[in-house]
Amino acid sequence: MSLSDTAPGIVELHGTPDPTSYRRLLDDVGRTRRCPVLFGFRAVESAGGMPVPDDPWAAVDATDAHAVLEDWWPGPYTQDCLCLDPWVDAFPPRPDGGPDRSRDATTLRAAAACAHDLGPYSDLAVIDAARPADVPLAVRWSGPCNYPRIDLVGLTAVLRSWEDRFGAMLVRLDGATLTLTVAHPPRTTAEAEALAAEHFAFCSDQQDPQNGTVLTPRSYAATIRGADTWRFWWD
Repeated sequence: MSLSDTAPGIVELHGTPDPTSYRRLLDDVGRTRRCPVLFGFRAVESAGGMPVPDDPWAAVDATDAHAVLEDWWPGPYTQDCLCLDPWVDAFPPRPDGGPDRSRDATTLRAAAACAHDLGPYSDLAVIDAARPADVPLAVRWSGPCNYPRIDLVGLTAVLRSWEDRFGAMLVRLDGATLTLTVAHPPRTTAEAEALAAEHFAFCSDQQDPQNGTVLTPRSYAATIRGADTWRFWWD
């Protein structure tokens, strides 16, 4: 079924995905420039709801992910903060360069495995995008529409950075949630704490998992050290 007239960027939408089809589509992205992603609850309704520049891909290419996160970073807690675990540091410095893990075999296998696990609760969408990180911008996803500081160009630049650095690949998109599989997660406390700041800048709701606790960057870091899945939800 073609939805391109009503939902930008969506080329095809199928029912419950066949894991083999997902992996084949993912392997062929470099040639086809069409990317598979799982669509969950209210994903179709969330497409087309955000403004984008006239040439969004040129805008993403010209955008520095670290600068975006530094701008979105809410800032350190003040010295008189009553938090149990105050975060008093500035935003972490730019990470050192490393290998591009966006297309390595481990990343692709992890994405296919995650798609298999989430498939029974999803539809398989084929998006006019060159990589998974580009999907939200391609469909003009409105998930963070209640957060005026968040724009899809910056969001895409950050997703590309994580895809390159951690093999963190967007597998499922819901109306207000992104689920990424992570083939190369941070392994040390220092790496996890630096990444925690990035996550908090990217999606401030990460501090409140809706289970009665409120996470600090340090306690949150413990949850993502070695974790193979990241989930971001904008309330």
